[in-house]
Amino acid sequence: MATRRIGSETSATRAMLMDGVEAVMRELGYGALTARSVAERAGLKHQLVYYYFETMDELLMATYLRHTGRVSESIEQAFLSPRPLHALWQVSSNPHDALLNMEFMALANHNPAIRAETVAFGERIRRIGLEGIQRTLGPSPGEASPIALAMAVSALGMNLGMEATLGISGGHAELKALVEWCLDRLEVGELAGAKAVQDSAKE
Repeated sequence: MATRRIGSETSATRAMLMDGVEAVMRELGYGALTARSVAERAGLKHQLVYYYFETMDELLMATYLRHTGRVSESIEQAFLSPRPLHALWQVSSNPHDALLNMEFMALANHNPAIRAETVAFGERIRRIGLEGIQRTLGPSPGEASPIALAMAVSALGMNLGMEATLGISGGHAELKALVEWCLDRLEVGELAGAKAVQDSAKE
């Protein structure tokens, strides 16, 4: 039996189908995902879904991996900033992808493959945060452990972004001010201490 031809993984059409998945999830929710709804949103014929992907589950996983890859890259870039905790806070609290994150989390409750990838992604992001803080601020900034700092900044930021997406804004300005006040003192102090250690080592 001949193997059905599959479109190239680098195809622009394949990327358009993944864009279609994200658009449907943002506008109608993951429950509205079908080959037809995705293709229509992408401006393509629905038969193309199965030319580029074996199943809808494969399309969903490819879209999710692309999304988590972008998130990982943003967080890694945050730790290259002169003020990495502030940069991590900005990435985490950005409401742009909060709705998409919520839909993928809801989907993870019903799709074992997406759930398994969500767990792996969560653990991977925590390792990135741990390594990033240790690299920039040292092994133990103040009284807080690096992993606790990374989790606190990310969790507060994500919650703020999700609430903003839903239209909740009460207390947001005050929380942002508090977090930034804390990060100012923690980051400035730790960076100054790290520089002093480096300068001492050079003498």
